[in-house]
Amino acid sequence: MSVPKLRRHARTRPSPPRARHVLPGALLACALAPGLHAQDTPDLSAMSLEDLLDVEIVTASRFEQNISHAPSTVQVISGDDIRSRGWRTLAEALASLPGLYLGDTGLYTYLGARGQLRAGDYNSRFLLLINGHRVNDPVYSQSPVGGEFPLDMSLVERIEYVPGPGSAVYGSNAFFGVINVLTRDASTFGKGELRAGVASFGTTDVQVSVPVATGDATTLLSARQFHSRGRDLYFPEFADTPSGGHVRGQDDERVRQVFLSHRRGGLALQLVAGDRRKEDPVAPYEQTFAAPGAQVQDRWIDFGAHYQRRLGEATDASARLDVIDYRYLGDYVYGEDAPYLNRDVSSGRSVVLGGQLVTRASERHTVVAGAEIKLDRSVVQRNFDVLPYASYLDSREHMASWGVFMDSEIRLSDAWRFSGGLRADRSDLGTLRLSPRMALISARPDDTVFKLIVGQSYRSPNAYERYYEVDSEDSSQFANPGLGAEHVQTAELFYGVAFSARSRAELSVYHYRLRDLITLVEVGEAALTLTNAGRASSRGAELAYIHRKPGGLLLRASYAYSEVTDSQEPRPLNAPRGNARISASWPLAADLGMTLSAQHVARRASRAGTVPAYSVVNAHLSWEPRHLPLALSLGVRNLLDERYADPVGPEFAQDAVERRGRELRLEATWRF
Repeated sequence: MSVPKLRRHARTRPSPPRARHVLPGALLACALAPGLHAQDTPDLSAMSLEDLLDVEIVTASRFEQNISHAPSTVQVISGDDIRSRGWRTLAEALASLPGLYLGDTGLYTYLGARGQLRAGDYNSRFLLLINGHRVNDPVYSQSPVGGEFPLDMSLVERIEYVPGPGSAVYGSNAFFGVINVLTRDASTFGKGELRAGVASFGTTDVQVSVPVATGDATTLLSARQFHSRGRDLYFPEFADTPSGGHVRGQDDERVRQVFLSHRRGGLALQLVAGDRRKEDPVAPYEQTFAAPGAQVQDRWIDFGAHYQRRLGEATDASARLDVIDYRYLGDYVYGEDAPYLNRDVSSGRSVVLGGQLVTRASERHTVVAGAEIKLDRSVVQRNFDVLPYASYLDSREHMASWGVFMDSEIRLSDAWRFSGGLRADRSDLGTLRLSPRMALISARPDDTVFKLIVGQSYRSPNAYERYYEVDSEDSSQFANPGLGAEHVQTAELFYGVAFSARSRAELSVYHYRLRDLITLVEVGEAALTLTNAGRASSRGAELAYIHRKPGGLLLRASYAYSEVTDSQEPRPLNAPRGNARISASWPLAADLGMTLSAQHVARRASRAGTVPAYSVVNAHLSWEPRHLPLALSLGVRNLLDERYADPVGPEFAQDAVERRGRELRLEATWRF
């Protein structure tokens, strides 16, 4: 969300909120990207850079197409890249892509795109999918990318990121982009895997995955348990408190996850369940600093069913069911002489039913058309003091929306293609929203790729933005059930060129114009409400380069530049002008590999001033002996122990929260 809930200082009692949050194509994100199903794809690690341009992706237009022909600058991260770099969260993987960057509050991780990461965002401007099934919850519409992401990264086969106007085929939340996490097939696990890891800050991580094959059906069951005792922290803003600004033993994090998938013929079923409990060491919303008992908990239980059937030589039909069950619990501690517990509870269930037809009427024309309906049922938001009991918020709502879409790819000549898509959505407010996208694409035999992409996306207000309301003696925040959607218009020019069979560069230039941004405004003395008042823009360029040397050395480098303006902020917060990344991967021996990577993020404006720029270096060593069913890895994050911080929003007394220092991780995977 664009703004946090009403601050505690404006209320008689607290209502702490739920606080969260191209350039390069697939080559530049990962030169070793395996296919959607491991058993169906060739060994991409042996493919040339030119051949990698022909990799098929599924997310951009909701049907399989060549990555060079997609109406977006699609970026792909492979499972091999995840393992060789040692990424343990979705956020870490996404932060390797040009144009994306992270913010971390010590409770949640937020994802920024092309200079846009507004205060109070709950990652609601990205649509997150697992195997094409929606993950965004029914209360805050958030995309969980940090420790709360309910799927372990060792289960990921590849990640497809589609930046730009995704509403043309996906509707709401595909505002800045669509993230589709595709999982490994059961056949890639052999008879099973046991993974165990230990890391700094008292971290342990254990996972077991067991595949079962019966006839033409395959099933995969995986369970994980993660625990980290965390670190001790110091905040000078709280130096005058009894703890002297120190927080000790209050950064504990526990995660439990279960993943179940079943495939038989054209039917695919999946269950993703994750529960994360995190102690609160940062005391937002004017809590009592360093008071035991403050914590947040997120639980996702997502069920997905997908059925696909061929209706003829040129037509495929598919149907999809998504059920997203979400619950959030936040315990906040107030009072020093007589501490009391304030509890924030949010829950809801989304049911999404959709279907589509893909037809290839000729070699030159592919059309996809579909429809979906989304029902958000029993969306509950409550806030109350536990003892003595006092209620400040009790909202129970139902919401609904539906949409129809069509996307068409026309081959104009051997080199040129035109892609056009349009989606119409209607919500329970009765407003009809149209989301167009058009792209002119050239993919020449010499591997030169040109794309001109224009479009428009929107984001509907979520239940929190529409229905949160509190009234007190000191001040009030009023609900706005008729709150409108946010809109963004985008234009992007992409050019990719191969210098040789081993090196390639890509350049993207873009301009985003955002309007109707949801903003907290005053409507009277000591009275606030959310309304569509904000405007912003972002323009910039992203450059990436990849080079593969004989012997296996792979070099990748990228730089992203953005200029941001915001009608609500003279100095846009947390908007770095520059991001640079470089990485090198090479084999030390036949079964031993090494990866070094570095990232530089430019200085960012904060509420009180400026957070300095920083540079972080990571290293990862992996060993997979040929004759043993074993894989070992040793990773060091923040190798040089750089001290750096991220700006945080006005719900925090701190201006910035320091990120973790050097962290070592040792992991072993045993294949049965």
